[in-house]
Amino acid sequence: MTRKDDIEPWLIPLTERIKIFKSAKANKKKIALMLYPSPDASTFRYRGYNLFRATQKSKKWQLVYFFLNEIDDVFSLTPSANILILSRLNHWDYFIDDLAAVARKNHIPVINDLDDCVCGLKYTKNLFNTVSPDLVDREYWINTCANFELVSYATDGFLTTNDYLGKILSQTHDNKPHFVIPNSLNDEQLEYSEFLTQKKHNQASRPDFVLGYFSGSATHATDLNVIYPEIIQLLEDFPDIKLRIVGYMDLPASANKFIEKQQIEFYPVVDFLELQRLISEVDINLAPLADNVFTNCKSELKFFESAIVETPTIASPTFAFVNAIKSGENGFLCRPGEWYDKIVELYRDRTLSDRIAIAAKKYALENYSPAKISQVCDKIFDSIIKELKND
Repeated sequence: MTRKDDIEPWLIPLTERIKIFKSAKANKKKIALMLYPSPDASTFRYRGYNLFRATQKSKKWQLVYFFLNEIDDVFSLTPSANILILSRLNHWDYFIDDLAAVARKNHIPVINDLDDCVCGLKYTKNLFNTVSPDLVDREYWINTCANFELVSYATDGFLTTNDYLGKILSQTHDNKPHFVIPNSLNDEQLEYSEFLTQKKHNQASRPDFVLGYFSGSATHATDLNVIYPEIIQLLEDFPDIKLRIVGYMDLPASANKFIEKQQIEFYPVVDFLELQRLISEVDINLAPLADNVFTNCKSELKFFESAIVETPTIASPTFAFVNAIKSGENGFLCRPGEWYDKIVELYRDRTLSDRIAIAAKKYALENYSPAKISQVCDKIFDSIIKELKND
């Protein structure tokens, strides 16, 4: 049975995190102190916990995360830090400006860490056009984007998941510098994914060919529409092809007959380890995205989380996917109208699928493992100090 410690390993007691902070300092490591609203399995896992775990492998830097309900401790620890990171703080208050002032008084750069194009109202309509009209709370996002903007005024630069997002934030915020640390994997994912991969190798081939769509959050709920006609045609033409949908999704009425025939199956949002299991059980991971500013700011996490369980990905050619996927080598990039033929090709040639999956796994381990991201953190945090230290 999966324990809570397994699926929420980031719930480390405050006293233990303070101990890690002080121990790293005593061992001459530099400290990146991160303030995040509250622990969650989505953005915080990638931007907080995974970087914390990665920097534990470093001899130079240690990231330690804290939450808004621990703000008194954050104030007391900030003068001993080397960088202060305000990560996806979606609610501004005066104490944020006060905390930034403490950092500057101690010559500490203040960085705004964001993984979406949500900082200010300029790009809010792109978000509205991407999220399902039935799911988007416009007033919430208008207020939230305004709060992100207010937080940005207290910071010296941006930390982002890709260069496309970083350049947008710089251009629209007084040319403040931006730095990139990509989203990444953690040791728990890698260990469990290796178990799943070995299990897959030892099993007989499945009679059905399963496509997987893992929506993740409401901000991806309409992306399947990009390829929906082609997927429906595939299900019509190939009765042994199935579609597995995990997460938020509301399909048109034309999908009902395939739901009744159990060619389309639904799973609710699951924890990050169970997600790896579900991905490992499909033949192709589908990662379609509409092509707009908001989606080009998204990371390539759907690619590398699929890759480590040797499931090949077909993705839309947005910025992050183009930079990660070498089409025909470690995955495929398809525009609308090209998905049907590519899926049929993989359906008919399982050896091609296997070759792509192995190459994808190799690429993911080389570029998104904790050991690799530890090196990236060392380089980027050094660059932040060099460029932004408040002397």
